[in-house]
Amino acid sequence: MRVKWLDRSLLLLFVGSFVVYANLHLAFIVAPLYVRELGGGEWTAAWHNALLAGSAVVFRFLLASWVDRFGRKRCLLLSGSALVVAPLLILLSDSLLLPALIRLVQGFGLALYPLTGNTLIADLSPVARRGTALGLMRLIIITALVTGPPIAALVIEAYGFQTLFLVLGIAGLLGTTPLLAIREPEYTRSVVPGWANIRTALTSRPLRMLFSSTTVCGLAYGVLLTFLPLYAVLVGIENFGLFFTVFALSGLLSGVIAGRLSDSFGRKAVLLPALVLYGTGVMYLSALAPGAAMTAGAVAAGTGYAASLTMLVAWIVDEAGRELRAASLGLFENGIDAGIMLGSFTFGTVIALAGYGAGFLLTGTLLLLFAVVIAATGRGAVGRAGAD
Repeated sequence: MRVKWLDRSLLLLFVGSFVVYANLHLAFIVAPLYVRELGGGEWTAAWHNALLAGSAVVFRFLLASWVDRFGRKRCLLLSGSALVVAPLLILLSDSLLLPALIRLVQGFGLALYPLTGNTLIADLSPVARRGTALGLMRLIIITALVTGPPIAALVIEAYGFQTLFLVLGIAGLLGTTPLLAIREPEYTRSVVPGWANIRTALTSRPLRMLFSSTTVCGLAYGVLLTFLPLYAVLVGIENFGLFFTVFALSGLLSGVIAGRLSDSFGRKAVLLPALVLYGTGVMYLSALAPGAAMTAGAVAAGTGYAASLTMLVAWIVDEAGRELRAASLGLFENGIDAGIMLGSFTFGTVIALAGYGAGFLLTGTLLLLFAVVIAATGRGAVGRAGAD
C-alpha cells in the first residue's frame, strides 16, 4: 500500500539518489587506495580526500544560491551528472595529477547534490512528516554505503581499479535517469543574494550550534572514510568494505526511526543519545583489535551517525524556515564537508605522530564533548512539527 504523503517525485528522487551516493561514497573510500596504487603515500591519500571535501565547501559557498535562482531540478541533474561522470574521467589517468583535478569535479557535485536533494525533500514533504522523509533519504544514502564498498573491493581484487571506474560510470549514467522525471514544485525564487541569506543564518545562535555539531560529525566520518581502509589493509583485513557494510547496516533504519521519533518528541531528545552512541563507537575502534572490537565499533558508530545527521538536518530545516532553507542547508552540507576535510587532513597528523588508536580515541571524545554542549542548551522543544 502506497503511503499517501510520499509524492511521486519524492520516490523518483530516492531511486535516482542511490546511484549518485554510491559514487560519492566510493569517491572517498576507494580514492586513498587508488592513490597508493599510483605511488602515493598516506599523506597524499589524505590530501586527495581533503581536496574533494574542501572544494565542495568553496563551491557551495559560491553556488548555494543556484538552488533558489535556477531551480532544484536543474541543480540536481547538473551536480548528479558531475558525480557519475567522474569515474569515467579517472580512466584517462596514469598519474596523481589528473585524479587530483577530477576531485574538483566531484567537489562540485558534492557541493550541490545533497543540498538540492534535501531542499527538494523539504519542498515535497508535509511538515508533520519532514523528519521521516529526511530519514528516508538517509536510508537511501546508507543503503548505497552498504552495497558499494564491499562490491568495489571485490571488483578491484578480481579486475582492477580501471574496471571498477568503468562500471561505476556506466551504472551511474543509467541509474540517475529517474531524476529526469521529477516534477519540481512551485516556489518563490529568491531575489536576495545568496551571501545575504548565509549571513542571516549565521547570526542565529541555535543554527550556529547546529552547524558546529554537523562539522564535528563530518570530522569523525572523514577520519573513518580516510583511515579505516588504510588501517584494515595494514592489519591484514582483505575486504576493507566489510567495516563500512556493518557501519551502514547498523544505521540502515536508525535515520528513519530517529526522524519519526523526533517528529513526535523533538529533535534534541533524539540527537543527544545519537551523538553519544556515535562517539562511543569511534572511541571503541581505538582498541585496534580486528574482529569483535571493530565490529562493535562499526555497529555503534553507524547507528549514531545516521541518527545524528537526520536530527541535525531536520532541526536546521525547522529553525531556518522557508526563506533561509536553502542557505541553511548549504551551511549544513558545508559543515559535513569541512569536517571531512579536517578529519582527513588534520587527523592525518595525529595518526602519523601517535598512531591510529590515538586518532580514533580523540575523534570519539570530541563527539561526546559536543553531546554535552547540546545537552546544556535550552532548545529542547524545537522540532515537533517544525515551522514552515
